[in-house]
Amino acid sequence: MNVLGKLSHAVASLRKLELHSQISASVRRASMEVRRLTSMSYSFLESYPLQIYYSALMQLPKKSVIAKRFRKDWNWEVTCEITEDWERCEGVLKLEDRQVDSIVFSNDGRTVAACTGSEIRILGVEELKDLSVLRPRGGLSCIALSSDGRSVAAGFRAGGIQVWDVETKNEKAQDIRKEWISCIIFVCEDQEVTYGSSKSICRRSIKSNERLADIRPVSKEMPQSFSSDGKKILLKGKDHIYILNAETGDKISTLELPGSQMRCAAFAGDGQKVASGLDDGTIRIFNVQSRIEEARLLGHMGAVTSIAFSGDNKRIVSSSFDGTVRIWSVLDRKEMKLVGHTAVVMSVAYSNDSLRVASGSVDGTVRIWSVEPGLEERQSSVDQYRVTALALSGDEQRLFYASRDRRIRIRNVDSGQEERALLIGRDHVHTVAISNDGKHVATAARGKLLEIYNLAYSIYVPVVTMKGHEDFILSVIFSPDDQKVASGSHDRTIRICDRKPGKEEKKLEGHGNSVWSVVFSADGSKLVSGSSDNMIRIWDLEMETTVVTLRGHTGPVLSIAFSSDGQKVVSGSHDKTTRIWNVETGEVQQQETHKGSVWSVAFSSNNSKVVSGCSDTTIHVWDLEGGKVTILGGHIAAVLSVTFSSDQQQVVSGSHDTTVRLWDLKTGKEMRRMDGHTDSVQFVTFQGDESVLSASYDGTYRRWDVQTSKQQTEMVGLVNWVKSIDVSSDDRLLAVGMNDSTVRILDVETGDEEILQGHALT
Repeated sequence: MNVLGKLSHAVASLRKLELHSQISASVRRASMEVRRLTSMSYSFLESYPLQIYYSALMQLPKKSVIAKRFRKDWNWEVTCEITEDWERCEGVLKLEDRQVDSIVFSNDGRTVAACTGSEIRILGVEELKDLSVLRPRGGLSCIALSSDGRSVAAGFRAGGIQVWDVETKNEKAQDIRKEWISCIIFVCEDQEVTYGSSKSICRRSIKSNERLADIRPVSKEMPQSFSSDGKKILLKGKDHIYILNAETGDKISTLELPGSQMRCAAFAGDGQKVASGLDDGTIRIFNVQSRIEEARLLGHMGAVTSIAFSGDNKRIVSSSFDGTVRIWSVLDRKEMKLVGHTAVVMSVAYSNDSLRVASGSVDGTVRIWSVEPGLEERQSSVDQYRVTALALSGDEQRLFYASRDRRIRIRNVDSGQEERALLIGRDHVHTVAISNDGKHVATAARGKLLEIYNLAYSIYVPVVTMKGHEDFILSVIFSPDDQKVASGSHDRTIRICDRKPGKEEKKLEGHGNSVWSVVFSADGSKLVSGSSDNMIRIWDLEMETTVVTLRGHTGPVLSIAFSSDGQKVVSGSHDKTTRIWNVETGEVQQQETHKGSVWSVAFSSNNSKVVSGCSDTTIHVWDLEGGKVTILGGHIAAVLSVTFSSDQQQVVSGSHDTTVRLWDLKTGKEMRRMDGHTDSVQFVTFQGDESVLSASYDGTYRRWDVQTSKQQTEMVGLVNWVKSIDVSSDDRLLAVGMNDSTVRILDVETGDEEILQGHALT
């Protein structure tokens, strides 16, 4: 086919073969591999003679059935990196660093049109190259591609529309009205276009360039999208979605979004459902006729920028400010995350056969993704958020954690049942600390306000609010006697507040960059802080001064811990070292070099050992008395959390590889491996001697039996934006960080809530 100049036809034929219902799975797999290899090597195959086609096989993944057939016959060694299996991203088209604002598939799925604001690029999906470039007269706001891919239509920010022939680039129709056109679609077998602005809905003949309709809708909101047949139009209200008849302008339905800001919305192909993407990262699916919300999809960590249904209406694709593309199952709310873009993803589109997705990003690329059924998915629902921190009560019977829905949740560890969900604040919690007596919680957000709550009441009003930080609070912790709360912030300061009078007690200044971690000494007289300025400071809280500055790290300090006797500090850094410091002299007593950043450090209970977890997948255990360092290897991704058992004979670890592992320090070998999490495990701790608790980005907490490695309990968490959590010794206090810039402390017994004065908005 290449000799005949029809390589693109060969790829299209292979795609048809894949979709044929009568072929076997092995033939379908082989057809897919040949098509992917051809697309991946398209320009290479077009440019070189047949004799060297064989070398293209080097690019095949290790698990490729074709590679297994031919690789055994190779008489050369391949030293380049070869992937294990086919990646979901079939190809990347670079558009000269131009931001891609909008993207659409042709009906046959062989081309996509990408809008860069000033250009329209028609791109070949199989060839992965430009087929045509159109440069319109003004700034583009929206585009549409005809079903046969031969015509493209565009709306302009300054007003008006244009329609072109893709091959000849000749203009076929236009409208020069001065109204921002926000959506456009081909209708009537590509013979007409319908387009909408905040003032009108118009329909125009492409052949005669005659305006066929000019409807003034009952609502003046900005249109978002048309149904696939062009008969319905969706408008964006402040906290509503309005659905109108595009032919008459009459209102069909109103969908309520109380307290939410919608960014994008789309109809299902049959027009019976609407999906809306919101500023808070959620996606809501509504039934148009009943107006009932049928599903809520949670997973994006930033505002949803674009959304589209698959051709069979069974899936939704979405993009976000978090740089990801996600595929959702409408029925069971399973999620597939596609990662590759390096900046905000502005637009996504589904092919009609539901097997491909195209995405356009601020990074100047268009990516084509293969999303065939059967790819790995994970559950996502209204009851799940990413877990980033966890605290265990002093009696090891309760878990305290914060949620993106502005609630503090308390669960019984043995039963897994939620004991209480406390609604607090006006924004998302991102930092939580529990007092040592367990009566109060202190909260802070990605902002400047710290509040303290009493955990006994069912209605929570802060008993102390601290205002004063000028940027996000990153860490909060209670003093050993629970009378003070310390907080570290992006504003480079540390604040120490007395929660009883509710006034700022101390402001500690000296760090030259963000303060990521703060820890009290056991007697409460000192505080140690780690910062992005590469330094560690030890503060005398009575004198309110730095008594020792620990210099030596050449990268941000990611984790710190105080020994229980207050004589040593251990730190882990992005500079790939773990260091043990003498508190009195400020000197490094011991140093261990890793091959990656050190994410977690901890002392054993008797201060005789230190453990560190590293991004190089290893765990280092130091015997501080004998000087021996034991390296534990087994994880296949970064180790995010490590801690000792009470007898210092075991270490438990959590990793990006989704596993929890238990290690025997006598033998230096892995004792148990606990599988079950479906995303990174960022928190682990022992519960007594019989159980291990773990928290993961998959939105669950799990408890494991140490002897059998079997899961005893699974608890669905509602956690997001949580950086740290600290429970008081008698389980009465909880400290929480909020997105509304507060740190709050709650009293479990009395219900009193404190908002510590010391963190003010600027």
